Amino acid sequence: MKSLVKTLALFAACSLQAAPLIQNKYMKIERAGEKLVLSSLVDAQQMTAQLDLPGFIQSSKIAECSDQLWGKGKQLMIKHGDSTTTLTLYDGNPFAHLETRVSNHGEEMLNLKKLIIAKMDFDFDVKESQLNTLGTGGLRTASSPKGSYAYSVLADPESRNGVICSWLTQLRGVGLMLPTFKEGKHQLETQLDFGLMRVQPDQTRETDILLIGFFDDARLGLEQYADDIAKVYDINLPPKPNVYCTWYHRKQTGSGASTESMIAGNAVFAQKYLKPFGLDVLQIDDNWQAPENNPGKQNKGPIKTFISTTKHFPSGMAKTADAIEKEGFVPGIWFMPFAGDLNNPTFDPAIFAIDKATGGPFEDNRWSGTTIDASSPLGEAFLRKRFKRIYDWGYRYIKVDGLHIGSPSHNLYVNRSYDGKVFGNAEIHDKSMTFVEAYRKGLDIMREEFPDTTILGCAATQNMVSFAPVFGLVDAMRVGPDNGGASKGDWKQTIAGADYAGNLWFLNNRVWYNDPDPIYVRKSNPLHKARWMASWVAVSGALNTTSVQYSLLSPERFDIIKRTLPAHNLDVRPIDILENSKPQIWKVENDRMVVIALFNWEEEKETAINYPLERMGLDPNKGYEAFDFWANRYLGTVKGKLNTTLKGAHCQVLALRKTKDHPQLLSTSRHITQGLIDVVSEEWNPRKKELRGTSNVVANDPYELRIVCPDGFQAMELKTSDKTAILSAVEQADELARATLTPSITGSINWILKFQ
Repeated sequence: MKSLVKTLALFAACSLQAAPLIQNKYMKIERAGEKLVLSSLVDAQQMTAQLDLPGFIQSSKIAECSDQLWGKGKQLMIKHGDSTTTLTLYDGNPFAHLETRVSNHGEEMLNLKKLIIAKMDFDFDVKESQLNTLGTGGLRTASSPKGSYAYSVLADPESRNGVICSWLTQLRGVGLMLPTFKEGKHQLETQLDFGLMRVQPDQTRETDILLIGFFDDARLGLEQYADDIAKVYDINLPPKPNVYCTWYHRKQTGSGASTESMIAGNAVFAQKYLKPFGLDVLQIDDNWQAPENNPGKQNKGPIKTFISTTKHFPSGMAKTADAIEKEGFVPGIWFMPFAGDLNNPTFDPAIFAIDKATGGPFEDNRWSGTTIDASSPLGEAFLRKRFKRIYDWGYRYIKVDGLHIGSPSHNLYVNRSYDGKVFGNAEIHDKSMTFVEAYRKGLDIMREEFPDTTILGCAATQNMVSFAPVFGLVDAMRVGPDNGGASKGDWKQTIAGADYAGNLWFLNNRVWYNDPDPIYVRKSNPLHKARWMASWVAVSGALNTTSVQYSLLSPERFDIIKRTLPAHNLDVRPIDILENSKPQIWKVENDRMVVIALFNWEEEKETAINYPLERMGLDPNKGYEAFDFWANRYLGTVKGKLNTTLKGAHCQVLALRKTKDHPQLLSTSRHITQGLIDVVSEEWNPRKKELRGTSNVVANDPYELRIVCPDGFQAMELKTSDKTAILSAVEQADELARATLTPSITGSINWILKFQ
């Protein structure tokens, strides 16, 4: 964070010059009267952005600068109105960094709820009617945009050329994007919503950093944006958890938190049958907590005291944490970190933020409770005591719900696009802090009191103040709405997690882990829909969560869970995110193979996919051998285009390998990604006619190798370093050979397949 402060304080390292323009290899910036013109220098169609800053421009200066985080660069400093805006181009970064400082030259306090940073017009070489815009609300045409949080993309879906405007930091305000379409032009206004920022007379206050960048491929630009977020906040994510959650099988357990005995039983079962595959967290959800000092009345939503337990946990929460840990799992628990209840005497009213309309505590009347004000010493002390209590019980994975109430804000669920609402009409204790600064202070306190703990935020869609303003302070985020209806096959809820998390693919594994909510494999969810959910999570690398009493599942349904574990950490990309509001084609690869996953988002209608391999980033002049995971079928050689038709609510997961003149491993049965995460190495020995490999396997789980064999090769015999493994006879039909080994150990084994 020291380097972040240096980034915000850019004037100190500058030596003034008198050049009229600044540029790097990516763009140039010049002043044109009252506007600033940013022009792309990348090898793409011509793109420009014209910036209009509030107030008249009084002066402009050029400076060279050096930043510890971003390196050397040049700045254009503009004084306008009561503000100074600095645009910086760093030598090695494709984004222009724009930061505004606000000065108060008057004699009275300046109170700012919102601040317009810049208004922009854009010029492309193509017609506006050909452009699309992408933001937190999803993909829209340029002529029908929606307000967005944190970022906004304007792109040509055909060429993928685009301009990205995004908030690098949100330390002081919520970064807003307000696109409009007027007189045939797409325009964008960027704002910061502080809740309230006070600027004292003769004081200058920093705001946040806005990025503007031009890209040949806007998808890569968003991934660069996420990398830069991780850099500025110094994000180092913990290992990705693979989670069981109690919430979505309440009817099986009688409580959203399950029960002490049922959790212990699930832990024993999962230790034997799922832990070897990668399950590592067992998380208790809402309903574990009992009311304290019950006043006979409580605010809406959950009980918010989080001290004692209900009858379902007679031995207390520490006992259950011990039982979970005993089976080798990380104990996890749900609670609402910043929520109180103004009706309950457990809470001293002095810890709450104030509702300016009533003079009483600020409360969300929908669900989230009363805001515990982290800027108050009393509020901070209460939070530290709450957090320490739960930490001392032994929980090292926490799901923190109602996160937005840490700032005085209302629950807007389901909130995705910006429509004018963020904060409530409130006042916090420390008048020198913005609502976001106080909010992040509360999150910092939580981080301090939960060392070595993975934190899952929940949920961005309640109010998007719990989206970008929490970057760097949570490890994962529920980015979509609850999807419990998917357990019964409700299609809208089946695809909801993939829709919301898919739109934010670029944040996953970089800024945090996207949580789309659980996958459901129980019988009440039709098999093809269960496979759809499982495939999307397995391929996308999103947080993998299940919510069921595992022993109640049939072997076929239980096996689906095994094939999704663990979640991988590879970079994934939605190929057609700039073309389709719900991308049908997803790609993940390593240096050995490619996996292409195809999804039909329509419940009843067929979807035909006819897509060039070149647009998938594959060689259009090469052939690719293909294997369909769910059909368990070799599809032959694909070249030029991928053509397929998917039934309603169906998907297809294809393993692809470039065609070669010798046998190669095309697919395995271990995971839906078919060798992407389990195959460590593979080598063909032409002299011995042997295909050798190393794989990570699970004891007693049959592991099938699917080998594509060119003409003239016949698979003969399988050998393995696991001397007690059960080996099947090798079978070959035409170009595909199959060989199965059932290992006696969990871990890495070597195998050899001989040919003649």
